[in-house]
Amino acid sequence: MRLIRLGLLVPIGKATRMNLPNRIVDKCHESNIQIIEINIDKDIESQGPFDFVLHKVLDFYNEHKDEPEIARWKIDKFVLYTKAYPETIIIDNMDFCWRLTNRKLMIDLIEHCIFKTGNRSVFLPKTLDITENITDLDLETTVIENKIQFPVVVKPHSAYFDDGSHLMSLVFNHEGLKDFKKPYLVQEFCDHGAVLYKVFVIGNKYHICERPSVKNLVVEDSLEINCKQPETNIEFDSFNISKLGQCFNKVLHSEDPNHQTWFSSDQKSSLLDKEIIEEIILRIKKYSGLNLYGFDILMEEHTGNYALIDINQFPSYKGIDSSHFAYDLVELLETL
Repeated sequence: MRLIRLGLLVPIGKATRMNLPNRIVDKCHESNIQIIEINIDKDIESQGPFDFVLHKVLDFYNEHKDEPEIARWKIDKFVLYTKAYPETIIIDNMDFCWRLTNRKLMIDLIEHCIFKTGNRSVFLPKTLDITENITDLDLETTVIENKIQFPVVVKPHSAYFDDGSHLMSLVFNHEGLKDFKKPYLVQEFCDHGAVLYKVFVIGNKYHICERPSVKNLVVEDSLEINCKQPETNIEFDSFNISKLGQCFNKVLHSEDPNHQTWFSSDQKSSLLDKEIIEEIILRIKKYSGLNLYGFDILMEEHTGNYALIDINQFPSYKGIDSSHFAYDLVELLETL
């Protein structure tokens, strides 16, 4: 069996959270894969050659928040190496890693994944890009002309690099949209039963887990007395609202997530429609070439349609059996 040399370039914070390389070392050893932890502060070439490099170099920005120039230097150094050694397979392509850090560009990929099959469809909730030059008056006109229905979620363009990338707001009227610094995205909120489905992908393999999410908010025509929408914006951290172990948010959670049972596809294989998820994966692979990524699905109340709202490169793979990552990664390396 040929020896495969796998370079691992993952900043210490990400590596610690994912328990790398320990998480994969046994399975790699069984499969004759040698793991080399790349020291970015030293000459990369002298640490090679590599058949593959598994990286999360954009996390250097999180490691050097106060010194972004150092992060940029490390990333540029790695990019120069990849160009000098094109025969080395990089997991994943840097161009698309960059694209997924910007939600506006991410939407371009999501739009390739919109389709209908049988009685169910995959859709992107109606989204508007609010640019810097839109006045408050034009903003209201634009929202009306595009038939955007409140409530909406206001999302920053940045999906990655700063502490505010996960800070979002629920907005219930036109006046509320004036409170935000442009540019930003406005996306219709769809009721989804307070459940977010995270799909983790490694090559052609995938695993799903449930996470808590924002409760139903859309008020239908109703005689119920308590159906009045809030008048002020509600800010929330999208990362924390869907993370287990966080405090119960009485405003946004329908009940305490820590007292609920959350399943993975290991425990409940029917979490989502298998054919639909596999078609989404095929489309993402076709248009991006990504191998390690995750995407978020909301199942729309009343229709059962799938809202695809987020794609991210090399996620945590937290919430699924920890052995999956090693087994699926080795299979990926053997097939690339």
